[in-house]
Amino acid sequence: MSNKGLFEGFSEEKQKEYEEAIHKRYGDEDLKESQKRWKSYSPKKKEAIKAESQAIFTTIGAYIDKGHDSPEVQAQIKALHKHIGYFYECTYERLLGLGQLYNQHPDFIAQFQAIHPNLPEFLEKAIAHYCRDKVGN
Repeated sequence: MSNKGLFEGFSEEKQKEYEEAIHKRYGDEDLKESQKRWKSYSPKKKEAIKAESQAIFTTIGAYIDKGHDSPEVQAQIKALHKHIGYFYECTYERLLGLGQLYNQHPDFIAQFQAIHPNLPEFLEKAIAHYCRDKVGN
């Protein structure tokens, strides 16, 4: 799969499945907020957001050999944290959960393994490192 195809998003059927899961787990407020934000962007802005996402994940994949705690990787995780703000307010707790999702959900595993075979596990570790000391656990 090309990187362009990788970041085109999931099918409408998959999108509805994810929205239902968000609804069940977090309620309507978070889902509606994400949908409202996305709909507020122009087509040009949406393309820029997709390109930014692609750049973040492909850069992280390129930096795997540097280690999950390297300054280069941590800078990209910080950029990812900020990037998620295009969709919803992302607390450190939510970011930790997202890192786990990237390494547990088959759709995300396949998406990230297309960049690098070890990327799902690496993302979870890098995000956990980024969130360390910021989450009261």
